[in-house]
Amino acid sequence: MPGDTPRRALIIGAGPGGLSLAIALHRVGIEATVFERVRKIGTVGGGLGVQSNALRALMRLGIGDRLISAGSEVRVNEIHNSAGKLLFQLPQGEVADEYGAPTIMVPRSEVQLALADALEEGVLQLESECVGVEQDADGVTAHLADGRAERGALLIGADGGYSLVRKHVYGAAEPPLRYAGIATWRAIVEMDDVVPAGSAKYYSGSGKQFVIFRAGGRRIYWGLLNTEPEGGKDPPEGVRESLCELLGDFPAVTRTLIKATNESNIVRTDLYDRDPVPNWVKGRVVLLGDAAHLTTPFIGQGAGISMEDSVVLAKELALTDGLRDQSMLGAALESYQRVRAPRCAKVVLTSRRRGRLYMMSNPALMRVRDTVLPLVPHFATREMVRRSIVYDV
Repeated sequence: MPGDTPRRALIIGAGPGGLSLAIALHRVGIEATVFERVRKIGTVGGGLGVQSNALRALMRLGIGDRLISAGSEVRVNEIHNSAGKLLFQLPQGEVADEYGAPTIMVPRSEVQLALADALEEGVLQLESECVGVEQDADGVTAHLADGRAERGALLIGADGGYSLVRKHVYGAAEPPLRYAGIATWRAIVEMDDVVPAGSAKYYSGSGKQFVIFRAGGRRIYWGLLNTEPEGGKDPPEGVRESLCELLGDFPAVTRTLIKATNESNIVRTDLYDRDPVPNWVKGRVVLLGDAAHLTTPFIGQGAGISMEDSVVLAKELALTDGLRDQSMLGAALESYQRVRAPRCAKVVLTSRRRGRLYMMSNPALMRVRDTVLPLVPHFATREMVRRSIVYDV
């Protein structure tokens, strides 16, 4: 209620960004509660690349070792054309060694569970869907679907690309989603001897790409990206057969993985991003992760920059003395967005450009790509990796 000034942060969304933020806020003496709409976490499929920059941030929160043991290190990203010709390699491990933490591939569920396990009891509240946000001079209120009204000093929208909190920040001026023109199918399957240890493989064909990497133990993540109209749906049956047809000119390993996957485990989604904007703050409400800077996956930094956000925001909020000095709240939030907006805008736009390179369908341009990329010198591919992971929170 107005006049009440609780020293608590309300976090909407229990993805990697929201959970990392709750841990980071605890480290600086700020109470936080995470509200998540689903009944159970750790059930969403797919794999995540936790690059060196993100893993360094998680190590500062004390949970990096668990993820290293659960995932698989990537030393080299290999980019091939659809015929299997190696176009170039990104020396991920060689560069990561200089920064003190590896790049790992791990199931998204493992990341979420590791972060949740690091929280104190009661911090994460499941089946708690936020349906409305109100704020006044003294605090902010999250209205939940079950009728509860939760009060805090500030509210962080970490609720993904379709963020409800984002609508509160921007109102009718909310920047729209931009459909990337691409649908994805992905799954994790347990197999042996499909991809060498330390290697992630990317095969780019005409308007499509297939991705393979180890995700800890015998788990192999695969993902197919294909140029598709927005909003397409798969039939109830025969998805594997249709995907294998799309990959008829790709190496046989792509079809082997799909055929080995239970069809019910294949997840289809459309890819979106948003044009970067510099303002993520409205009063006591601030955005984080995909809610602030939704990106495509072509440089593998979506979850990573969300976790970077969490550490930076917690460090800025430390200036409030555990939210006791709320006169500093506005300055802390402004500093957070000033630090993070340029970094995240660069990731969004770089990923968008990389996607055009990998997903091109013009035969003449593809021939040029396949001729030029093998000529890129090692120092240049090394610099591509360095620019992606050099950022330190």
